Amino acid sequence: MRLVYAVVGVIVLGHLHEIVRQQEHWPFTNYPIWARVTRDCHVREVMPFGVTVEPAPREFDLRDPKYFAPMPAIYQRLNFQRAAGRPGLRDPMPAEYLRRYEQLRLAGRHDGPKLKGIRLYEWLWTMNADASNARSPDRQTLLYEFPAPQTRPSGGGQ
Repeated sequence: MRLVYAVVGVIVLGHLHEIVRQQEHWPFTNYPIWARVTRDCHVREVMPFGVTVEPAPREFDLRDPKYFAPMPAIYQRLNFQRAAGRPGLRDPMPAEYLRRYEQLRLAGRHDGPKLKGIRLYEWLWTMNADASNARSPDRQTLLYEFPAPQTRPSGGGQ
């Protein structure tokens, strides 16, 4: 019986800690989607796109979790949103994401193209009551562009 009470206590106290601190640590969560009532119908998301290394570079959607496995997609979005609003994270975080993306690509864990940078966009929706416009944001704004570190060509003397 004591073991059952101890397990229940850990679960309840862990959730209470997350709710009070407004943080998320697995397996506990503060359930932010249900944490507050809002009457605002505006939704804001920061969306990451890779910039390919092609002669005519194109943007490539990076929201698929396979590009940064094993990180869940929700944490990826939260990290990019945090980086977009904090100058101190703007370079280190995208640099780490590019490094991880390339590491997984070279290991054959995904088939994405080689990237030369990351662009963070803010997508803003004024949601319809039936969410029929969920796939088409009202506004897409470029927040930040991080170029991949340039590599020096190896070879002959200097």
